Amino acid sequence: MIPCEAIINSLEEAIILFNRTFHITYLNRTAEELFGKSSRDLLGKTYTVLLRGEKVIAPLIKKTVIEGRSFRGKSVSAHIGTAMNMDFNLSPLYLDNNVEGAVLSVSRNISLAEREDLDFDSMVFLIGSIAHEIKNPLGGIKGAAQLLRHKAHNESIDEYTDLIIRETDRLNAILHGYLTICRKPSFSQVNIHEVIEKALSIMQVLLKERNITIRRSYDPSLPLVAGDEAKLLQVFLNIIKNAIEAMRKGGLLEITTSPSSESFREAGKIKRWAVLSFRDNGRGISGKDLSRIFLPFYTRKKGGTGIGLALSKKIIKDHRGLIKVESEHQKGTSFLIYLPFGEQNY
Repeated sequence: MIPCEAIINSLEEAIILFNRTFHITYLNRTAEELFGKSSRDLLGKTYTVLLRGEKVIAPLIKKTVIEGRSFRGKSVSAHIGTAMNMDFNLSPLYLDNNVEGAVLSVSRNISLAEREDLDFDSMVFLIGSIAHEIKNPLGGIKGAAQLLRHKAHNESIDEYTDLIIRETDRLNAILHGYLTICRKPSFSQVNIHEVIEKALSIMQVLLKERNITIRRSYDPSLPLVAGDEAKLLQVFLNIIKNAIEAMRKGGLLEITTSPSSESFREAGKIKRWAVLSFRDNGRGISGKDLSRIFLPFYTRKKGGTGIGLALSKKIIKDHRGLIKVESEHQKGTSFLIYLPFGEQNY
């Protein structure tokens, strides 16, 4: 039979037990990793040692023990030596029908991540389904226009058939973007810096036309990430293009890479992220638009489709990564991309 302690130590949640005097009597390995302290340092100590300066969870521990009540919190900002975003459950510990302490369960959310919209995947599926249904008849329209132009040999008709063909090509390109959202990545070991440089090379003409300066600050020690190079290239091209469009001539685009200070737990192992920052000094994004820019079809650009950032978010999500935007009006915008190190099992 597997010992109970082995099971508790394998949980991704941090588990801490307190007695009736609010002293720590047990914590699992995840709790040690989360709080950065060993059992040897904490056993027998009061909750104030573990939760020094924390003002949300700490007061509830006393209430749980004294009143025998349970408490739950979702996406709570707590300060435990460093700022964290977490979900927690507090329950009274019953022995022989008496409250003899409290059980605290904590699951950490990465504080810098925005919560994914619950209906995002459903919307992506709907977009892909609609795009697929439109794509086939659109090909028929283009073929018919080409055939009509070939047989008519009439300049006035050619003008209209050319317009039909151009517009079907434009719509086809948009539909291709929608369908790409639904295709899962094909993973291999990727050098992030090489992909960024490829994106800058593709955008080189536009960067020169707008007299945009690129300032690079790459960390050469970053390991390879498991990624789909073509899809990541799409993300970087879209973000760089957005940055160029947001800046006046003579703007500055700063691209920085580094390992994250944050970590996450996967398959029982602690892993870290590669952080990619794209910061421009353009006009910025208003607060109203900032919360909507990743929504499919949402755009403030003339002639925009609203698919670029939605597609980028989906691609990074498929890489088990995160994308975040920070912006200040008339001072610039930063896109931060977090990609996990190491091989992923998909």
